[in-house]
Amino acid sequence: MFKKIILATAIVASASFATWDYFPVLEAGKGSAAAGLYYDWHHDWSQAGLKAGVRYSIIQNLEISLQSWGFQFWGETDCKGCANGGSGLRDLTLGGRYQITPMVNAFVDFLLPIGSTDNDGPGTNHPGSDELALYLGGQFSMPIEQAPGLAFGTEAGLFWGFEHDNWERGLELHLGGEIDYTIANIGLTPYAGLQLKFRITESEWEGDDGKEYGADDDGDKQIIIWLGAGYAVIPNQLNVKAQLFVRSGDHDNMGGDASGLYIGAEYFF
Repeated sequence: MFKKIILATAIVASASFATWDYFPVLEAGKGSAAAGLYYDWHHDWSQAGLKAGVRYSIIQNLEISLQSWGFQFWGETDCKGCANGGSGLRDLTLGGRYQITPMVNAFVDFLLPIGSTDNDGPGTNHPGSDELALYLGGQFSMPIEQAPGLAFGTEAGLFWGFEHDNWERGLELHLGGEIDYTIANIGLTPYAGLQLKFRITESEWEGDDGKEYGADDDGDKQIIIWLGAGYAVIPNQLNVKAQLFVRSGDHDNMGGDASGLYIGAEYFF
């Protein structure tokens, strides 16, 4: 039971739970909508689907967003006798970012477990997690004046997953950064990023005997690296992007090892 809960929640959360980006919020009255296809794999496991989101600055310096919702086509292990599944609606993240200064943002995100969770069986990756979670922290970003077109953004946050199904994920510290370089005359923006996740406290669950047990996973960590490029099809209005990521973690309950591809577009309004 415990292993099934871990697998059902962690891969989805690690793949989708994040702020919109590491850079300043949009101007008041402006927004954007993004959608794209993802494909993740590791050995004989894979998942694929569509995820989408929208953000809007309701007043100056305050941006709200709906993130990572969509539909997963499959999530399964290719092996004889495995019960595969993992198709259906994804969980939804509600986000808010407030720009304190031109270079500093504060953020809070809520993961709402509204996705599908009825595909049971070993080897299954559920689109939904059953886990209500909170992620909050701060961001710092700035352009580099000595190199026009070059900019970087960083983020530090705490991830807190609330108890569900007699299991509670340990508190996590997330540290990340991304550097972008825009080649203005052709509208191309290559970028690269890295995120570290560190388990501060151990995960806990209640056994069938009513006693509390610890997973002894405090100190576990995961590293995620991504490379990508965006292209302005219509400057300041329509961008397309392609991204590759790889991740390596101590335990499956932080997402485990995997690689992934994402191809999508963002429309600004």
